This record gives sequence, structure tokens and C-alpha cells, in this order.
Amino acid sequence: MFFKRSKVDKSKAAESAAEPVAASAEAAEPKATAAETSEPAMPVEPSLSVGAHTNAAGVTDPASLGFKTTADLEPTHGPVGQAKAMEALAFGAGMKGPGYHMLVIGHEGTGRRTAVRGKLQETAAKAERPADWVYVSSFDPTGGFRALKLPAGTAKSFAEKMALAIDQLADALPAAFAADDFDLKRRTIEEEFRFSREDALEALRREAELQNIALLRTPAGIAVAPVLEGKVVKNDVFNNLPEALRREVQTKIAALEAEIEALLAERPDAEKERRARLATLNEQVAGRHVRAALDDLKSEFAEVAGVESYLKAAARDLVRNAGLFVAADGVPAGKLTRGAAVLPRFARYAVHVMATTTAAGGAPIVQEPNPTYANLFGRVELGAGADGQNQVLRIKSGALHRANGGYLLVDGEALLSSAVTAEALRRALEAEEIRFDPPASPIGAAGDEVPDLEPIPLNVKLVVFGNAETRRRLAVNNSQLRRMFKVEAIFEEAVARTKETVETFARVIAGVVDKHALRPFDVSGVALLIDDAASKAGGNGKLSVGIADVTDVCREADHWAGSEGRDVASAADVERALRQRKSRGPDELAEAS
Repeated sequence: MFFKRSKVDKSKAAESAAEPVAASAEAAEPKATAAETSEPAMPVEPSLSVGAHTNAAGVTDPASLGFKTTADLEPTHGPVGQAKAMEALAFGAGMKGPGYHMLVIGHEGTGRRTAVRGKLQETAAKAERPADWVYVSSFDPTGGFRALKLPAGTAKSFAEKMALAIDQLADALPAAFAADDFDLKRRTIEEEFRFSREDALEALRREAELQNIALLRTPAGIAVAPVLEGKVVKNDVFNNLPEALRREVQTKIAALEAEIEALLAERPDAEKERRARLATLNEQVAGRHVRAALDDLKSEFAEVAGVESYLKAAARDLVRNAGLFVAADGVPAGKLTRGAAVLPRFARYAVHVMATTTAAGGAPIVQEPNPTYANLFGRVELGAGADGQNQVLRIKSGALHRANGGYLLVDGEALLSSAVTAEALRRALEAEEIRFDPPASPIGAAGDEVPDLEPIPLNVKLVVFGNAETRRRLAVNNSQLRRMFKVEAIFEEAVARTKETVETFARVIAGVVDKHALRPFDVSGVALLIDDAASKAGGNGKLSVGIADVTDVCREADHWAGSEGRDVASAADVERALRQRKSRGPDELAEAS
């Protein structure tokens, strides 16, 4: 007996459904339309051996199925049979330890992908949510990036709050450096050093004046010259003076020049001190605002290892580079506030989210349809920084990051199409870490420039879909990777026709109806679909479990039922769909997912 749908409004379906019949699918057909009588009926060949739910003619007995329409059934998406494959999946999904990755063998359309995802979801729902991971700048001369492990579900919040801090500084710092208070302190330091230099020169000028010597400012610096009767003596006049007087004046000039040289020698030290005091003032002003901007992050993630040291390094770097916020790239001070964090000159402060989980909980299940190196391991985009040198603008996560702590599903043939990617994946699984070492240079890189990204610990179960040829290619071309698949789940194209498989097949049809929002199918239509599956299996008491094929037939039968204005699809609609498909030539079935 079937598992009936527990709560369903079956009034409409029951009114339109035909009563189950006892003889055959043909007996349950409604009156044929004109279009259908224009060509002979195409009966489905019976199974070559009698199986469950068949009558004396060897076809499915609708009356034995025990329902009126698929609306009475609890839908399922498969699989039909496949007990050994499902047992292997259950073992592989729950088995801990390295090397127990899964190789799922079977043809497309058998429902293996849906079955795998369903089994994995059962296990994943009970698993603990894995930690989040982000990349942040190390703020050291190497330009590398540290990997930070954050509590589950907090990575996006961490990144958003860091960006908000940059936005706040873009508003606060220009205002702080333009304030009257800061300008007064800055001018005080500047004037102090200027007056100190001028005072020393003035004292030297007065000393020279007492000796009838003048200090003159020239484009080349400070010069000295003798004075006679209040006027500077020209060279030709000076040379005509008595030798004793000339020597006396030259001695005084030499002494004054020595004092001037000593005074000027102190200037670099004074300039160094001036700059140091201005830098200290800048750091005091910027530091106050930087600490305020990072306070929320610091308090919220105070207990997370590595966050405090990162925020300290970020704060030091922000203070040293406060000038980035004042004016750059032609943007006036105070005009950076909203979205400032996305500007290239602030890229070093970006938090790159590599893995995060949702509030739903459990382990992630990630399917990567195109397993290239970049799609598995992520990619890095480079661009020119404020100093003209290349810098990291963006680090994009790969499927390995997103599946970390859970399951990664890939197609075997697509994976093996790149030996380099397959080998890189093997090394990652073996080392249990995600290391960024791309076969090609990152976007925007010059030469072999590759950013240094700290490896992220990897804990993932790999599930590869393939067929017998995939298994052979793995063994021949990448035997080390092949040995990591200690679990094989083999999905058969046809299963024994038993009471259980027939009833499951009917529920799969109900699942197709439910998934694609089709009209209910009456029992005669379901019986005819079961007979078609038996015929495709070649008889011998088997059923073909090509769910993709069944889905197409159901959708087409639904179309024909609609064209006749019926609310329930019947055997006549199924037969018409099968006949039309046969007239179109060989089936082209869509891949089941």
C-alpha cells in the first residue's frame, strides 16, 4: 500500500478523475478526440515477464495500485530501488576521516543527483555549522594576506562593519584636519621653528653689525660683506684698503661665516624635529578617530583569536596613512563619506569573505558545474594602488571555500578535462588546506606576481558524478586521486519490478507533478507510464528508472490534457505523448538533476 498524502484538497481532482479500472490501461481511457482517432493507438508493449501489480495480460493493473490520482500520493523525487547505492551514500556521507570521498556511478536521468543531494541534506542538517573565513591584509612589506577564522555566520557582518569604519573615517578625518583647533596647533609648531631660526640669524646680524660687517640674503643663501660708513664695500674698493685692515676684516668675516655654517648645520636636525612633531600631532588627531571607528568591531569580536592583532595593525596603518582620507584622486575633503571603502586607495582595508554560512544551520552542500581552477580555488584581481604599485582589489572565493565543512559536488568528466586542476584538487584534499597557487597569473598581475595568501584549513567531502569511463580515466590518469574515493555508489538504469519499486515509481510521478506544477495524473495514466518503464527496461521483470524521460512524458501529457480542457491527465494523454515522442525520432532527454 502507498504512503498517502496526509493533507490534500482532493475535491477537484476527485471530481475529474476516472474510477480505477481492473482490466488494463486501455480500459481506463476517456473518449478519444478527433485528433486522436486520426491515427491508430500505439499500445505499450508489455513487460516480458509478469511483475508486481500486473494483470493476466502482463500489463499494469490500475485497480491494484490503490489510488485515484497522484493527488492521493505522497510525492517523492526518488530514487526508485537503488538500495545498495543509497546504503553506500549513507555510509559515505556520515563517515569521518580523510579519503572517504564518494564516486557516484550511473547514467544521466537515473535521479542519482537528486538522490545524492537528498541523502547529503539528511546528514548535513544534523552537522554543526562550520566556521566562517575571511582574508585581511597583514599590513607588512610583503603585501600578504592573513586568514581569519570567525564564528559561523559572522563574516559578512565583520566585513560590513570594517567598510563602515572606513566610511566613518572618510567623513571624520577631513573635518578633523580642517578644524581651527588643529590648524592652530599646526601653525604654532611651524612658527616656533621659524622664529627660532630667525632669532638666531638676528642675533648673528647684530654681532656682525658691531664689527662693520653685513649679513646679506641671496638666492644662494646668506652672504657676508664689509661695511664702510654704513654702505657695503665693493670688491675693488676693498682691495685698495691697507693690507692690515683687509686682513682684520677678512678674519672677522671668516669667523662669522663659521658661525653661519654652524647655524645652518643645525637646520636638518631642526627640520627633522619639526616633521616629527607635526607627525605626532597628526597621529594624535587621527588616532582618536580611528580608535572610535574600530571600537564596535573590537568589542564584538574581542574573544575571536587573531582579530585583536589585526585591528591593531589596521589602526596603525590607518593613522600612518590618514592623508588618504583628506584629498586624493580629485575628490575634495569631506566628499568621500558614502561608499568610500570601495575606492581603490582603501582596498588594503577591505575584508574579503571566503566562506560564510546561513542561519539555517548545518553543513554546506555546494555543487560546482564548471570545476576550473578559479572556480574551485578562487581568484585574485589586482589593480594600481595609491602609490602606483599593483595591489589586491578583490579576492573571490572558490567552491572549496564555500563547501568547507560540508560537501562539494562536481562532474567527473568536467574535472578530468583539466589535469592541472584535478592534480591541484588532489593536493588540497591530501594536505587538507586551500592554498592559492594558480596555474595562470591573477587578473591585473605583472609577470609572475602572485599575492601571498595564508592557506585555509580544508575539511570537505568530495562527491564526483561519473560513469564507468570516468572511473577508468581516474585510475589511468590520476591514480592517487582515484584512491581517495573509498566509497562508490552505483546507480542502475533498471531495477527489479517489485511491489515496492512500482509504488515508489508512482510516487515519483506524483513528485514530478508536484515539482513542475502539472495536473494530477489519474491511475490509468500512471499505469501506462509504469508499463512504458517496463518496456524500456526490456522486460524480464524490470523497470527503467530514467526519471528525466518520465518527467518529459509527464510534461507533454499535461500539455495534451490542457489542450482538451481536462483537469486531470489520463492514459489517453500519456499515450498521445508517447506516440508523439516516437514520431519525432530518438528521444533527446534532458539531464536529471
